[in-house]
Amino acid sequence: MNPTDDPRAVLVRLVVRLRAAAPADREQVVSQLLPLLANPRVPLAVRFAAAGRALDAVPDTPRGVRGVVRALTGRISASRGLARLRHLQRLTERSDALDAVIARRERKVKMSCPRCDARLPRPEMAKHLWHEHGLMLVRKKTRSRARAVGAIRRAHAATGDPALIDRAIAIDGERAVRFLAAETATEDETAPLRAAARERGVGLCPSCFTEVVPRASLLPPALALADGRLAGDGFVARGLRVSPARARATLAAASAMIVFTLLVPFWLALVLSGVAYALTRAILGTKTTPDDRAIDAGWRKLARALADRDSARLLTRLCLTSVGLGDPFERASVLNAVVARARANPAERQLLAVALALQMDDSGRFGRDRAAGVAELIAPVFRGDQSADFAEFVLAAYLRVPRDPAERARLRVLVLLAAFRAGLTARDVLDLCDVAPHVATTVQISPNYVAMMYGMWVNRAKRPWERVGKARTVFDAVTASPTTTGKLLAHEPGLMLVCETDPDAEAELGPVLVALGGVAVGGVLATDPEGNVRLESNGRVLVFGAHALRVSGRLSETFAEELEAWLRFRAEVLAGYPAAFLDSEAAHTSRLLAPFVAQCETCGTKCLPVIGAVSRPWQNS
Repeated sequence: MNPTDDPRAVLVRLVVRLRAAAPADREQVVSQLLPLLANPRVPLAVRFAAAGRALDAVPDTPRGVRGVVRALTGRISASRGLARLRHLQRLTERSDALDAVIARRERKVKMSCPRCDARLPRPEMAKHLWHEHGLMLVRKKTRSRARAVGAIRRAHAATGDPALIDRAIAIDGERAVRFLAAETATEDETAPLRAAARERGVGLCPSCFTEVVPRASLLPPALALADGRLAGDGFVARGLRVSPARARATLAAASAMIVFTLLVPFWLALVLSGVAYALTRAILGTKTTPDDRAIDAGWRKLARALADRDSARLLTRLCLTSVGLGDPFERASVLNAVVARARANPAERQLLAVALALQMDDSGRFGRDRAAGVAELIAPVFRGDQSADFAEFVLAAYLRVPRDPAERARLRVLVLLAAFRAGLTARDVLDLCDVAPHVATTVQISPNYVAMMYGMWVNRAKRPWERVGKARTVFDAVTASPTTTGKLLAHEPGLMLVCETDPDAEAELGPVLVALGGVAVGGVLATDPEGNVRLESNGRVLVFGAHALRVSGRLSETFAEELEAWLRFRAEVLAGYPAAFLDSEAAHTSRLLAPFVAQCETCGTKCLPVIGAVSRPWQNS
């Protein structure tokens, strides 16, 4: 082809002439350009660039732009022509006439909605898609808000352009801000969000910072109980206004008065009737309250009638309300029937957990080891025989009433013992504590404590502490000597080892205890292995860290050396267990955590909600 016949070369020459032409000659040059703008042999990109030059050269009037518009859009469909004009609009700095042409064509050209039968001009279609279907119109394609914001987020991550944040906010409002914050915010920047989530008892989605409600099913609330009246779910039970013991005692006194008046002088009959009243009250009990009588009426009237009906919620609430109240003997048979019913129906796991917890609490009121019993109820969870939220339900019922600190401390050790016996690691226990608040309240002092306890369990066969001296682990002590160990734990909650020491020293100062916070003796605690430990005043004063303990007898020099050895053992061995056993990269125990997985309603991310914190993404291993 002769270069002079090549339309691209001719177009280039005309564009150059157009730039150099005088204003009076530009219209003539543009008229020579127009046939080339319509020539399909010229690449479309070249024609667009030349058309842009032509629009800059002609007057900004409808007549001035008409030729350029017709040259670019002739012999093609209206929708394709409109797309070309929009592209040309982006290449032109300003052309009011071109904008008016595009607006007129947009009103004429109708688009079909991909989601319904609507046919509307482009501006109206954009509004229709946004308001009716939640979609954006991008060129000729529809995008959901999530996809549009996702594209903007990726662009922002690549370029850091702050204007993209404004675009995302315009499309998706606060939701877009949360997505961007989740990707870029530091821990300090999320502190206000975490504090607000903690107040509301929720976690934060790791992908979008939307509040996520913990998945663990909450127990229904306890029944309303006040002034001898028990009510809930449309049922009401009232206790007797006079306690049965008082009524029976009054009846016994009246009967005695009648009988003795016929046999002895009146004053003696009066005394004997008073004795009858007192003996009857003592035998039948005197400490029932209106609330106790209302609870007993609830079991007598409601539970007995509803034990075989579809009333699991009401029975669960009744069991929860009854913890620590009422007469265990009076409800024993009905409670056994409720437990049997719940065992036969897997869907009534909440009822089973709370009913068993109530049974355990009732037996504890008559001398059974309540802490050991609750630990036995929770152990099947760790073995995989029960869902993990079963433990949460049991402990929610147990913690409903105040408990003795020694009992709570023993329960903590027994629950950890059950978990480690079932093969769980320190990381598994802490993961469960993150998502199960009642489990966390029961067993966790700190992550380091759980890791140290696990380290002692793992090394129970090697017994590395015997290089220092003889000692019993708290696991052994809590089962062999529950009462004594409970008292020690109440005084030193982080207790791990009970050391055997010189009998004279133990008689004076008590046992040596190795605990989370340090080594304790005589009621004082020391942590520093290089600290000051020595005897003074001929063995009658023990200097232990910052404390001086005076004793009546003489302590042997080996006692101070023994304390120093225990301090070193704690610092060198026990204190190293957290680093060894709290590996955050370790696989999570899916069977424990699966019941607590929640899905974010905003972005669909599955996570383990942690109250007052950014939740952990869930990856089922």
